[in-house]
Amino acid sequence: MNTKSFWRKSVLCAVSAFMGLGILTFADVSAQAGEPTPVVPFEKLFAKERGDSKVLRFNGFSGEIPNKRIKALLRSGPILGDRVLLSEDVAVYFPDGYIVQSQARLAKYVPSPGLKPNQVLSRNNLVKNPRYNLVSEFDGVLGRECARVAYADGFASLRINRSGVMSLITEGPGIFDAVLGENTTTYDITSAVKPVFMGNKGLVPDLIRLCQGGTSKIAGTLTAQK
Repeated sequence: MNTKSFWRKSVLCAVSAFMGLGILTFADVSAQAGEPTPVVPFEKLFAKERGDSKVLRFNGFSGEIPNKRIKALLRSGPILGDRVLLSEDVAVYFPDGYIVQSQARLAKYVPSPGLKPNQVLSRNNLVKNPRYNLVSEFDGVLGRECARVAYADGFASLRINRSGVMSLITEGPGIFDAVLGENTTTYDITSAVKPVFMGNKGLVPDLIRLCQGGTSKIAGTLTAQK
């Protein structure tokens, strides 16, 4: 059995285990009752690439993730398989069996196929990331920026789209800039419907207040509190 097949079978076993233990309160339903089910960011674009119309939704049942889209089984806490990496390099998190968060990293350059980041020694070990063009889709998919602050070595911003999906975007220098001799920007995107699943408890509430107050910027640098 190859590694990819192992991961795919493992995640199905993990979901089955959740159901067997009764952790999934709403088993055999596609979404939690009464909860909104907006589309996970970029899913419509990915579906168009695949030539189908199947998309993942927040509060949708994780068992509906197609087996062929699972690239790796991840761990967020003590339970292996409460997060998976999709074939499009977006991670989705479903602690109770229902999708509540998505995360993606968009770097301009990535290691050549078969190489790990710590094996990159020169520009020849890097290729342009085809997913980097998603940056140009931010306004349409994530909504317009409603708050932006200086943060760490770059910036942090919050966007809320028409479906109510919030996206925290942190921008920083590319990790391979020294090798490239070029200044690039890497974007880390965390999206969720509920603030509790956004992750950064120190930064997100401040950004939400700025968005609610109609103030797009705040002076100074906010410090991460995870």
